[in-house]
Amino acid sequence: MCGLLGIALSLLAIACGDNDDFYYYDDVDNPDLFSVEYAADAFVAVGDNFSIANSADGQSFYLQTDGCCGALATVTFGDGIWIAGGRYGLVFTSRDSASWFLQYLPTEETIQGAAYGAGRYVLVGNEGRTLSSVNAGAWFVNDSGTSERLEDIVFGDDLFVAVGHGGVILSSADGESWMLEDSGVDGNLRGVTWGNGLFVAVGDGGVILTSPDGMTWTSESSPSPRDLRDVFFANQLYVVAGNKGVILTSPDGITYTARDSGTGRDLQGITFGEDLFVVVGRRAVILNSFDGIDWF
Repeated sequence: MCGLLGIALSLLAIACGDNDDFYYYDDVDNPDLFSVEYAADAFVAVGDNFSIANSADGQSFYLQTDGCCGALATVTFGDGIWIAGGRYGLVFTSRDSASWFLQYLPTEETIQGAAYGAGRYVLVGNEGRTLSSVNAGAWFVNDSGTSERLEDIVFGDDLFVAVGHGGVILSSADGESWMLEDSGVDGNLRGVTWGNGLFVAVGDGGVILTSPDGMTWTSESSPSPRDLRDVFFANQLYVVAGNKGVILTSPDGITYTARDSGTGRDLQGITFGEDLFVVVGRRAVILNSFDGIDWF
């Protein structure tokens, strides 16, 4: 069983095609979902049609806003402010996860990832774009040193780490000055997390990389050849989500086990809150698990 946006409806699991970029999917009630975050006693999921939905329990989500012909790719929270970013260099901000306000960034590149740390909000996106702000209002474009598309970013151990296409990995102590690190791979990296003293990055073809410092990276064995879209650490467990319903778990970030997600849809984002893992994906799929092993 999987959840969906709207008023207590359910959705049958069906397979959907892979797609490297966003596309317009004309279903306001069931938009593709690309990212989910838990903070301040709320879950927030974002996706196609500029959709933003919130939830108190991670299971029943309710649309707060939706639009046309674009997508929000990422959502994060820091210092009392929610930020959702996506196509055309647009971001939405909120202090309560219910009322959202539109901003135009000093870029038209799609924003793919967002994080908060060291007193700064940092956004990453297409063409190697990186932006930073101390108040989520005034944004500054920074030189990342790459033109590759950046897919995700995390802040951990006093360091921002961003990953992207072509195996690109960047690190920064302040979110403004970036260093290009050697990932050892040339495939696209899609997601990155920090937890239990380890950075973990995942990407196309089942790639899994680990690093204790964000600079030196090691390739780990993966039980799935599918493209992996996101990774999250919580409750002493690393959880990876990917295409065709792939879910992997690991207690140490090194050895992974495939789990039955109950869906064949592409899974895009993961978070944890209220003692619950929440995974979102294409066609408004929403999966839940208390332990990362059994999903409903």
